[in-house]
Amino acid sequence: MQIVVDPAAQHEPDAALQWSKTTFGRGTAARLQRRFEQAGQMLMGQLAIGTPDAGQARKLRLGKFPYSLAYRLHGGVITVIAVAHQSRHPEYWVGR
Repeated sequence: MQIVVDPAAQHEPDAALQWSKTTFGRGTAARLQRRFEQAGQMLMGQLAIGTPDAGQARKLRLGKFPYSLAYRLHGGVITVIAVAHQSRHPEYWVGR
């Protein structure tokens, strides 16, 4: 099993971490970073853990953080198509 990030989404985790650090401080940004890592591990163990969403995508909420990982499964690859803030431009990533 492999996790890849769609090129269109590659800047999104860093942008989320930077916003979190600027808005709430380093501690919160570090917790968000750990949550990203935990979410990846969860996906590797339970592919269908996320909620079905648009098209063949699934969304995995990142706990108390206002972000979700939108991803698709294809063969042995999990493709993260967005790290989406839950209240900004909903489903902007659907065309990816």
